[in-house]
Order: sequence, then structure tokens, then C-alpha cells
Amino acid sequence: MFTQSWEDPACDLAALGPQPGETIFAIISGCDNVLGFLLADPARVIAVDLNPAQGYLLELKRAAFRQTSHAEMLELLGVRASSRRRVLYARLRRDLSPAALVFWDAHQPWLDSGLLAQGGFERYYALVRTLLRAIIGPQRLKKLFALQPGDQREFYDREWDTWRWRTLLRLVCSKYVLGKRLDPSWFAHAEVPSFGEHFTRIAERAVAVLPARTNYFVAQLLLGRYLNEEMVPDYLREQHFETIRRREDRIAAVISDVGAAIETLSPQSVDCFALSNVFEYSPVDLFEQTLPALIRAARPGARFALRNLLAPRRLADHAEFRVDTGLSARLRDADRGFIYSRFEAATLANAK
Repeated sequence: MFTQSWEDPACDLAALGPQPGETIFAIISGCDNVLGFLLADPARVIAVDLNPAQGYLLELKRAAFRQTSHAEMLELLGVRASSRRRVLYARLRRDLSPAALVFWDAHQPWLDSGLLAQGGFERYYALVRTLLRAIIGPQRLKKLFALQPGDQREFYDREWDTWRWRTLLRLVCSKYVLGKRLDPSWFAHAEVPSFGEHFTRIAERAVAVLPARTNYFVAQLLLGRYLNEEMVPDYLREQHFETIRRREDRIAAVISDVGAAIETLSPQSVDCFALSNVFEYSPVDLFEQTLPALIRAARPGARFALRNLLAPRRLADHAEFRVDTGLSARLRDADRGFIYSRFEAATLANAK
């Protein structure tokens, strides 16, 4: 479903403050943030996802660090143009598990087209982008990234916010279209009265408020590419390549339901939990049932980052967690990933 991560790693790092030698529990998703956490020098990153395909993606990206140079990895993933991606992939094959090898052998055309644009979520964005080019126009799309942040609101009000833009959002962000293009189970527990109005507010913030020229998330949505090789996730930066290569063996990948994965952890063994919005995809009862295991696995002083998109799953509703409301609000407002409606930065309430 994802070939990139859509959670702003800067927000997770600010909420969690991971220290060298600590253990981090994180959702695999597009793998970007799991790999980026290695820059904090953790003892271990426990990377969990229910979807085996996300695990295969993590295998591929880890193998790229082991078997390619930085420039070759950018080619393989589609950041740079290349005519030899299958040749580079062939170099990785011996480093993949049998299941991952079967998966990637069958999906080599994704490499040809640029792997980072091939997840279900990214292909949905490609559809939106095609319609935006017709509604907004390619020149306005590019102009956004040349503006100073203080000029974006006026630009949005004057040139962007038309009835055709608002109609497009209500269409492509409707529950019907999202269910057709993505996994309808994502929205089974949504509690917003209008998908169209909800995502219109989010889209306005992305275009009019968040600084576009330094936002690789918005660039991927509107342009289908990174602006340059400096405006990329941390794991793709050249200066971090060797550090991640040396530390990638600290990742322990687990393909499992999050609750089941947490149940297997030793008591008081995890310092940081980067949970994305994973609990939205399940009934609220399952969230409630998972919290005791989460608390049992957390070390004293453990930190948590939890997001909400459409279904509220809130640590603040539970006395065991102390949510920093001020920090949470600031991180929500600063989140370059822009799609999430709520962010919680929390610690265990009984921390000494």
C-alpha cells in the first residue's frame, strides 16, 4: 500500500527524543522512518507491519544499502533517472528472503516506473495529480514551490481556491472514491461527517500554510517527484548513507498485528513507540485491549507518538499516559505530511 512513508519524521523525533542505545518500536509502512531512526543510534528498531508486502519493501531497501552505492540506490528507487534498475535489482536478489524474492521478481515493472511511486497510496496521488494538472494547471503547481512561505496564502486565495478545485476535492476525497482506490477497511471506523469537507481543510493547509519549497511530501503529491536531492527523507541523504549501512542490521522486522507483536515483547523493554495512525484500522475495542500490552512493554519514561486521521484513538483518554498538549499541537501544525488531523506526544504517566 505504501512505497514511501507519509509521516513527518521530524515530528516523531521531536515527540520521542530517541537517545543512543534505546529501543524503538515503529510501523514499517514505506520504511523511510524506520531507516531514518537508525540515525539516532538506537540499540534496536522493532519494525512491525501486518502487510507482508511492506516487509518485502523493507527487505529491498535494506538490501540496497548493503549492495549498492548511494547514487545507485537513488537510481533503483526512482529518485534519479535510470535505464539499469533491473540490473541493480539483480544485485540485490541474493540478499532477499525466498518470499521477498518471489514478490519482487513478479513486480520488476514497478522498478522500471520508479518504485517510490508504485504503492497503492502513491498511485492514488498520481490520479489526483493528473486531475490537478487539468484543474490548477502545471504552471501554478510549479509556481507554488517558488513562493516564499508568507506569500502562499495570498496565492492560494487568489489563484488556487476556485470552485473547480473545491469540487475536485469533494470528488477524489469522497468515501466512495477513496474506498475504490485504496483499502475500504481504512475508513470503516471513520467518525467525520463529511470526507470532502475534512480533506478540503487538510488540502488548504498543505497549499496555503505549510512552506512548500522545503516540503518533500507536498512535492511528491503535486509534482510526483522530489524537488531536488537535498529535499528528501533523511534516509536518502548522501551524508547519512554510510551510517545507515553500518546500522541496518539493528532492525528487527516483524510481520504481525501490532497488538500481537507487542504481546511478544519483554516487559519494560521499549523506550520509544512510533505508532503512526495504525489503530484507526481496527475497532476501538481492539485499541483499548492493546493498551495494557503497550504499557507493559514500555520502559519507565517511555515516549509515544500517535496520529489520528479519521477515527479518534487517543492516549489522552487514558490515565496511564501523560500527553503534552502544547507540544502535540505544535507538532500537528508543523507536520509536513499534512494528512493527519491529530498528533499526540505522550509519556507514561507513572514515569519516575
